[in-house]
Amino acid sequence: MSRQSNVTRRRVLVIDDNPAIHEDVRKILAPQPAELQELTASETLLFGARTGEDSTITPDPEFQIDSAYQGEEGIALADRARREDRPYAIAIVDARMPPGLDGIGTVARLWEKDPDILVVLCTAHSDYSWRQIRRRLPHPERLIVLKKPFDNIELQQLAEILTEKWWLARTARERLQRLEALIIERNRDVRCAPRIDAQLASLEASTQRMDAAEQRRSAIEHAMRYAVQENQLFLHYQPLVDIDTRCAVGLEALLRWRHPQLGLVSPAEFIPIAEQTGLIVPIGEFVLRSACAQVRRWEQTRIPVVPVAVNISAVQLNSPGIWSRVRQILQEEGGRPQHLALEITESSLMENVSRHAAALQALRADGVVIEIDDFGTGYSSLSCLKHLPLDSIKIDRSFVTHLGTSRTDETIVSAILTMARGLGLRVVAEGVETPEQLEVLERHGCEIAQGYYFCAPISSDDCRQLLVELAARTAFTDTLRLRNRPSLMPLS
Repeated sequence: MSRQSNVTRRRVLVIDDNPAIHEDVRKILAPQPAELQELTASETLLFGARTGEDSTITPDPEFQIDSAYQGEEGIALADRARREDRPYAIAIVDARMPPGLDGIGTVARLWEKDPDILVVLCTAHSDYSWRQIRRRLPHPERLIVLKKPFDNIELQQLAEILTEKWWLARTARERLQRLEALIIERNRDVRCAPRIDAQLASLEASTQRMDAAEQRRSAIEHAMRYAVQENQLFLHYQPLVDIDTRCAVGLEALLRWRHPQLGLVSPAEFIPIAEQTGLIVPIGEFVLRSACAQVRRWEQTRIPVVPVAVNISAVQLNSPGIWSRVRQILQEEGGRPQHLALEITESSLMENVSRHAAALQALRADGVVIEIDDFGTGYSSLSCLKHLPLDSIKIDRSFVTHLGTSRTDETIVSAILTMARGLGLRVVAEGVETPEQLEVLERHGCEIAQGYYFCAPISSDDCRQLLVELAARTAFTDTLRLRNRPSLMPLS
């Protein structure tokens, strides 16, 4: 292997606010000086190898070591290295780095930028138990905790083993990608259009290790790690319509994924995998940033805008610094808080009421709209709702589907609307698809509806045109409604 490739596979990033640690790491991992190597070689020529010593000496691995003295600086270096296709194999991160991000927050953000980097978390204190670290950092297979002061041999072993592990994993990914490309090339001449199930079955026949369902999940998880960087994710938007005036009063941003080989992957399939693997955190940040940037672009071209709702998953809710990231993204993208709504599922919010109430109240005071999504499925107590900083609740579609045919569901919806009015909350009914459902909602005083009855989720360009046309009309007319209804139900 060439010297250059050896250095590339052993790139090390040290993130520590103490300059002495950087100096120690360089001394420990630096290769033997040239003059000392020459002296050792000359000594061997003159006196022969020492007793019990192999005459063929394995050369020291060559590490390329870069330094960062705060978490944000290290995250920027890792992001740039990844974009330049010169990624770091490992990061040695201090657990404490005042006044900026601590080590755990830094590692979480590092994995957002580079999901493959392996981490050595160094600490001289018992700040966190392993269980606490495990809860905040959901990938223990990529993490080793090293106590300070560390032993030279201990650090040398970790550096060699982890960089080799990183290189083997990178090589395996490249081989898998080549195998997938070969399968796709082989199927290209087949008359019928290639389907992802057939590709997965071919891959299964090659590997003989996984069944088709597990192979598909593995392929989705692997591909999803690079979906943000490779611009495969995009947003569609679905209007929220005032039932009384038929005016559009908001939009919901809905995530879509088109992979070059997998095709259009259903959110119902990839979002649960993203939540299970923790990938939903960087993906959720992408959705928030994209929605804020889109609204800003519409504003700059004088398109009349309405608030855009973005979903916050339970995993995001538990990630460190979630609300400060929301504020940071709003600021970076030039977004107005009044143009952003955050949708949080009822069950996840109920589990974290005391932890998040103050932060949500502060965002709400800035103008951000706070909504409970899928209301009716999480068994909220009325006493909890009364004290939460909320603006709206969204009735879960499971209660809307049978309106007009089910007296039980109509009774439940009526009770939810009565309760919401008593608490001063706005109510949105999602999944409205028929005039019968809309009539029941209108009769019971529901304010806002969302669903295919009015409009399917549409692209940003189509949404731009819709906003322009709605601004020129008094209401969401049947002409607009029928034009934007799907002939076939798209992804929800």
